[in-house]
Amino acid sequence: MPSPPSAEPTVGVLRRRVVRLAAPICAALVVGALAQLVIAALLGHMGDDALYVRSLFIPVTFLVLAVQEGLDVSTQVGFARLHGSRARATEDGAAEDDGATAVPTSATTALLGRFVGGGAAVLGGVALLVVLAAPALADVLSVPAPLVAEFVAFARWTVVASVLSVPTAVAAAALRGWARTGASATVALLVAGLQVLVVWLVGLVGGFGALAVPVAITGSTLVGAAVAWALLVRAHLLPRPGHVPGMRRLLALRHHPAPQRLAAAWRRALRALPAGSWTTPTPPSPSTAPAAEPTTSDVPPGGAVVERVDVRGLLLGVGLPVGLSYLLLTVTNLVMVWVLGPSGTDVVAGFGGAATVQTLVIVPAIGLAAAVSIVMNQQWGAGELGLLPRTLRAGTVVVAGVYVVVGALVLLTAPVVAGQLSADPDVAAQTALYLCVVGPSYAGVGLVLFLLTLLEQLGYGRVAVTLNVLYHAVSLGVGGILARAGGGPTALYTTIAVMNVVGLVVMLPVAVRLVRRRATDVPAETAASAAEVAP
Repeated sequence: MPSPPSAEPTVGVLRRRVVRLAAPICAALVVGALAQLVIAALLGHMGDDALYVRSLFIPVTFLVLAVQEGLDVSTQVGFARLHGSRARATEDGAAEDDGATAVPTSATTALLGRFVGGGAAVLGGVALLVVLAAPALADVLSVPAPLVAEFVAFARWTVVASVLSVPTAVAAAALRGWARTGASATVALLVAGLQVLVVWLVGLVGGFGALAVPVAITGSTLVGAAVAWALLVRAHLLPRPGHVPGMRRLLALRHHPAPQRLAAAWRRALRALPAGSWTTPTPPSPSTAPAAEPTTSDVPPGGAVVERVDVRGLLLGVGLPVGLSYLLLTVTNLVMVWVLGPSGTDVVAGFGGAATVQTLVIVPAIGLAAAVSIVMNQQWGAGELGLLPRTLRAGTVVVAGVYVVVGALVLLTAPVVAGQLSADPDVAAQTALYLCVVGPSYAGVGLVLFLLTLLEQLGYGRVAVTLNVLYHAVSLGVGGILARAGGGPTALYTTIAVMNVVGLVVMLPVAVRLVRRRATDVPAETAASAAEVAP
């Protein structure tokens, strides 16, 4: 019998859910950013050539990251909506027992395969382009002749290794969309930690130089993929090993005489150890029988409804705007450096230090936007569109509170942080200038970035990209003119701070209106849903 409808969650309940989901996401983002800084520091200790080669590759890195971010967010959105459809099917009585699931593993496995295939195709195209164009790229970047071969090899192997990271990235994003943010963060933290470890061992200790980076990417993603596979099985998004085609035959090899003899010898060796040794296995109780392994059916329970996730539509409607926004941030940083160029190297270096701080400052906005997006897209999949405005309000309150504190901390600690980033007092003074002028407006920055990211993940990608372009065009356009007219960096930074506040005044009502409009829509997935039965 269908279960009675549950009461709608309050803003407080939604707020706590958002914070619970956002915490591991933010932790993974911070550790990932710090890992890249550590890798850059390790390369710097390998010699100037290693760090120089990696620095030249940064434009290509941003292109690769743009594709990865687009794939990551698209996968997260798709699985969040599918998770919501499972909840709706359960409420409709599709799953009558606690262990049943309204989404068959055949459907989630196929969906994972489509996202991996789409991401590998796009990133593989980028990799092929870089592999073919690497020598020409070295000429464009004016790489010195003795370093051309090393740069070309680094560029080619790094992009190829990035293609291998697609399954791991898709798995982590799927877990996040399935509300398993802790499991997703585990994969991300493991990959980041292994990359640092391998670069240190292979590059610094082993003397492999900059080419340790693609080795680290490959090794960490392979280990991450294995862990992610286990977590996906645990989340019932992939079938257990015994249910994978061909796996039964592989597992049956453990009954072969050779493995049996090896296991018997190992047991005899353990029994020969002194009594009480920590290696001595504890014999199982005779009364304890092994639990039967649960089976995973490819056919959903009777009446289960599985949403058809439009992978191509998500990649184009969500992933493409996210990737473009990521590239836009890269372009704005380059324009900032160009505008500040005439002010001197100390100003440019000071802005670089401030940009490093800002990279960490925006992490809560991205993490909270991802958490709110997971909740809202699950509500979308469940047909509970009426909850979207309430969830937006809950998330906005959390972001506003976080960034009021962040802005105050940046303002109060700016001189200390700037002094830690540079031993040169002139450079430190320029870093502190940026943080003191722009820092108080970080409440606006956090909310604007949060709302833009959220709109991208709710299907308003074109609107978000358009507003993003206008925001940066006005900030850098007006600020650049004032700076070049004699106002210097202070004029540019003041313009950015003012635009952060103006952007919030514009973005908040626009986002509220668009979310309310989405809340009145009839979800297309609901109308087009159909039961999927594996052959």
